[in-house]
Formats: sequence, C-alpha cells, structure tokens
Amino acid sequence: MLKRYITKVLESIWFIPSVYTVLASFLAIGMVLIDTTYNDEVKAYIPTYLRTSVDLAQTILGTISGALLTMTTVTFSTIMVVLTMYSSQFSPRVLQNFLHKPSTQRMLGLFMGGFVYSILSLLFMRKAVISHEVISASVGVIFAVTCLAFFAYFIHNVGTSIQVSRLIRELVDDVLCTLAKEKKGTQDYTLVWMAEKPSLSQQFSRVTEVQSPAYGYVQYIDYKKLMQWATKQNAVIDIILPVGAFAGPESVVAVVYHSQELPEVDLSSAFTLGEERSILQDVEYGIEKIVEIALRALSPGINDPNTAIRCIHSLGVVLQRVCELPGGTAVIYTEENTPCVLAVHPTQIDYFYTAFSQISYYGKEDASVLNAMFDALLYIARCKISVETKGIVTQMADYVWNHFEHSVLESMDSEILENKRQTLRLLTNK
Repeated sequence: MLKRYITKVLESIWFIPSVYTVLASFLAIGMVLIDTTYNDEVKAYIPTYLRTSVDLAQTILGTISGALLTMTTVTFSTIMVVLTMYSSQFSPRVLQNFLHKPSTQRMLGLFMGGFVYSILSLLFMRKAVISHEVISASVGVIFAVTCLAFFAYFIHNVGTSIQVSRLIRELVDDVLCTLAKEKKGTQDYTLVWMAEKPSLSQQFSRVTEVQSPAYGYVQYIDYKKLMQWATKQNAVIDIILPVGAFAGPESVVAVVYHSQELPEVDLSSAFTLGEERSILQDVEYGIEKIVEIALRALSPGINDPNTAIRCIHSLGVVLQRVCELPGGTAVIYTEENTPCVLAVHPTQIDYFYTAFSQISYYGKEDASVLNAMFDALLYIARCKISVETKGIVTQMADYVWNHFEHSVLESMDSEILENKRQTLRLLTNK
C-alpha cells in the first residue's frame, strides 16, 4: 500500500507545490514569532537595514502578495499553453513529462509559497500589537527576488522544452533510466528465463485467482512483496497481466498455485493501476512515446520527416540497450531454490516490433524514413550484441524493407538503400 501511494503521489502535480506552501507557512509563523515574541533576543543579530516599520512592512507585503499571485496566474497560463502545444504537436502521452518536471513543480511551489508567506505575514502585521521595527518584509523581499530569478529560469526552461530535439532526448533518457532499473532489478533475484511458461497445474492441487482491485493500466508490480508472500505460503504466483496491460474490474491479474489452505489471498495491493501507463517499469511504453512523435511528424498535417528521422535514430540507441535486457518468462526462485513467482516480460523482438512496425507502415513511401531505420539497425549491429540479437536485426531489416513501396524509389535511392542492406547483412552474419 505504501509503495502504491508513493507512486501516485510522485505522479501528481500537487505534491511538491504543497510541500513548498507548507514550508512557507512555517517560515511565516517563524518570522511572526521573531517580530512579536523574540524581537529583543534576536535584535542584536539583525542588521538595521533589514528592519522596517510596520507601515512599510504592510505596504511591501501587500505589494509582494499581489505580484506573486499575478505571476502564479501567468505561470499557470504558460503551462496550459505548453500542454496544449504538446498535445497537438507531439503527443498527448508526453504531457506528463512536462508536468512531472521538478522545475515546473518547484516554480509553482515557489510562487504559491511566496504568496502564502506574504499574506500570512500581512495578517499578523498590526500596529496595535507591534510597536518596533520588523524583519518580515525584508524576508518577503528576498523571497520575491528568488521567485523572480526562478521565473526567468522557468521561461528559459519552457523555451527549451518545446524544442522537439530536447523532448526526444528527455524521453530517451527516461527509457534508459527505466532500463537500468529493470536490469538492476533482475540482479536482485535468482531468475531463470524461459521461452514459455512452465505448467504448474499438475504440481499443485489448488488454484486461486487474484482479481483486479480496479480498472486501468498496470503501472507497477511489487515483485518483492509477491515473492515474500509466496515463500511464506509455499505457493507459486503466476502473473497473468504484466506491466502495461489493461485490467478490467473483473480481470484476473494473477493466479496462485498452492496445495495447502491459504489464510487470505489479498495480493491486489501489489498491483498499482492507473488511468495512464507509467514508465516506472514499462520500457515498451517509453518506446511508444517516441514512436508516436515520429508518427505525428509523418502525418500529412505536420509533414516533418526530419523529426521522424531524429526519433528513429534515438530508437536505435534505446533498442541497443534493450538487447542487454533478457526477455520471456522470468521464474523467480527463493533462497531454498524453489520457484515462487512467474512473470512475462517483452522479448527483444517485441521491442523491435513496437519501435518499427507503425513507422514502417506510415513511412512506407518516404525513402528517408527507410534510410533512417537502416541507420538505426546498423548502429545496433555494430555494437557488441549476441547471435540471437543479430538474427532479430536481420529479421527486422527484412520486415521494414518488405513494408516499403519500392515503386516510389529513384535509382539513386535504391542503390543507397541496397548498399546499407548488404552492409547490415555482412555485420549480422559475422
């Protein structure tokens, strides 16, 4: 439950601004206490140029609160404009990439925190209670200057975020980060990879189904929790719906094979579901985001093949790293060398197909698209890959080649593409 809650919190836009607002509230309360209760104790440590009269403090704090509220409104408006452009120009699936940026959330948090600090300080700034000079206004000025500096950075960040090359690089970095985590996760357990799921119905006398806790996409699976529970109950958990799959209200997400009576099968908390797929464990979803940008670029309304080429080259980098990740059915073993969890993961051919199937179809009349796909496959083939991966590269090269409308090619196009195809065959046949 804790990990599910943490996942939802991290995917929300309100968490970091709320933290900043709470901290600003504590800062305001602290400054009020200094100005009212502990003024005599700290007066000697505060320079006189930082202290102001109550009338001036009220004017400054009122001005700052109004200005920060206006800047907050401008920031929200800018964010909405960027989100609209992301959705129409790139893909609706990349909206969360901008919303979840720490810089975006910190910007909102600073403005909201600055407004809360100013308005709370102004609330307690009364001449009837305070007859001496105060420092709340000076702190408010420092807060406002900091917000202004971050606002300039935010404008710069927005200007770079709408650049498609920057967006593609961020998407690739997200996928590579997820790949590194998945690779590390496979090293934390004793795993055996199989091409097909082993049959367990004959080894256990009872079978219990685990229903989906809600409906939506499987965003996260807590394998550690499943492993600990299966080990304790001497059972084997077969995960039916992998990460990225859609689960309905009555879908079976897992099946428990056991021989003894189970106290209570409550494993739904190990599966986190949401309205959108998440890249936390779903490498294929990260690839689909890059593919969707390429497809938008190839559409007649946008007609930007250079962006599609950039996406294809980036997919080559991702697929090269994917080749380092095993695929198929993973059987997790306990310390006593008994199986406890079965999980299906995409294979290398699944990742390659996800990356190139739609692009090869919608770009089947553009020689530059086929040329870029061959470049991506050549990059993979020149890296240190296994014999199995070389076979997949060859298979995918034939796939995109057969998909293409060769009647639209000029003689020079055909010659260049054929040379690259032959080079690819030589590299994969070594």
